[in-house]
Amino acid sequence: MNTDNFAHYFSEIDKEKVKTHLLSLSEPCYESTLLRIAFPDMSISGTSPLILYRSHFLLFHLLYLLQDEFYKEDKYLFVHFMRTFLLPYPESGRCRFYEEYSGKFCNTVTQNHQSYCEFHQRQIGDSAIELLSVKYFYSDERNFFSLNEETAEAFINGTWEILRSYDAYQKSFEVLGISETWDIGQIRKRFRVLAQVWHPDRGAASHEKFNEINNAYRLLMKAIPISD
Repeated sequence: MNTDNFAHYFSEIDKEKVKTHLLSLSEPCYESTLLRIAFPDMSISGTSPLILYRSHFLLFHLLYLLQDEFYKEDKYLFVHFMRTFLLPYPESGRCRFYEEYSGKFCNTVTQNHQSYCEFHQRQIGDSAIELLSVKYFYSDERNFFSLNEETAEAFINGTWEILRSYDAYQKSFEVLGISETWDIGQIRKRFRVLAQVWHPDRGAASHEKFNEINNAYRLLMKAIPISD
């Protein structure tokens, strides 16, 4: 591969096999599984960070294209490096809020055939914007070429840190009372607030709670890449 032409790189992905696998899913799947299907000749463990980042980008570029394609068939493709999943939308008049951890829609009856129930209607704003932001990142072909070997290694290391300790990573967000869409700046502000509330000088219970908060905060600071 000796040309900086995105179409050339994208042509190497086995699109039909990826689509066939998505259609066969009975539960969410890992990105590593989809990478092996999309690039059967690639060894993930022996691949350079830059090639791994570009393979990841190509896969997600394809997944978001397929997301639009499946939407026309009344199916929802949830794209995530730990739990990509395809399933049919609920029938009209039932809530289409997708709970990524359970892999299911809310499916509650809505008023006036709206897309979301009253509870989830209040929650979709920020999460919808975040999902759109991620989608547009992988839709912009320029981002395929935006990293070099050094920056790609930092990107991959952050991802593998999450993969190695994903349960603790998830728990950290719960401990801090925040969502996975929060950025570094927001997480730092949240930590400062909680650190004041649960300062260890306030007693034994506060000391224990502060340790829990601090450990969660340090893990997220290590796992989430800091953008300039």
